[in-house]
Amino acid sequence: MMIAHASLPADNPKHVASVLAEIMGGEALPFPPGGPDTWMAWAGDEAIELEIAPRGRLMTTNDEEGANWRDQRDGLPRGSEAHLAISVDMPLPEIMEIARREGWRTGVFDRGGFFKLVEVWVENAFLIEFLDPTQTAAYKASMTKANWKKVFGEALTR
Repeated sequence: MMIAHASLPADNPKHVASVLAEIMGGEALPFPPGGPDTWMAWAGDEAIELEIAPRGRLMTTNDEEGANWRDQRDGLPRGSEAHLAISVDMPLPEIMEIARREGWRTGVFDRGGFFKLVEVWVENAFLIEFLDPTQTAAYKASMTKANWKKVFGEALTR
């Protein structure tokens, strides 16, 4: 199984798509279904596609048309209930250099001794965790159901 794509909010979708495509070694393209100001960031190998919509443009649904985009930008906080973790070929220091160039908060963080990753706060509001090849291998080795149960044992019975 895989996640085929994900969407995230941005104040400047075109710029954010370009920066994320740069980190993923890919290309930014318009995303017409989301409206004229919605963009996509494609990974170089096309395994990941991120849809970047204007902050406040929400997905809604109705029985006749299914999911639709609509705007609701007023009064929304600078933050998000969701985040992504993405494996990329770029080394962590290079990812941080790009994030710093953009003025986005960034840093390398250890996740409980299992693996490290770089947090990139896109426009200082949406979290994407990037793992380079070394940390992707550590992630795959540690993030298994068996290891999760071993480490958190009793806490999982609540």
